[in-house]
Amino acid sequence: MSRHDAIIQIRASREIEENEKRSILNIIDRYKGRSECKVSEAKNGFDVYMSSLNDARHTVAKILKVVGEKRTESMKYLRVQDGRPVYRFTLCVRLPKKPSKARYGFACMHTR
Repeated sequence: MSRHDAIIQIRASREIEENEKRSILNIIDRYKGRSECKVSEAKNGFDVYMSSLNDARHTVAKILKVVGEKRTESMKYLRVQDGRPVYRFTLCVRLPKKPSKARYGFACMHTR
């Protein structure tokens, strides 16, 4: 069973464009550190499950610099394990109403 300490929710009130999604996934791939990472589709966006809260926070900061508008964070109590409480953290990134033109991690194509 893989363990996920944090969920990054990418949400928009519109359809997320393919280039925008690709930029976000490139950022996640670059800044996930050593965390295990799993992406799943969700209504109005997608979810990224990460095994490290610190890596998730770092990744969200980079996403906000490139395409994001707003971030919220919440935590949910799950259980007690080895005498300590275990929480799941959810970081939600809201994308702006207008699609971002940013292209992160795309190969530069020069034509002459």
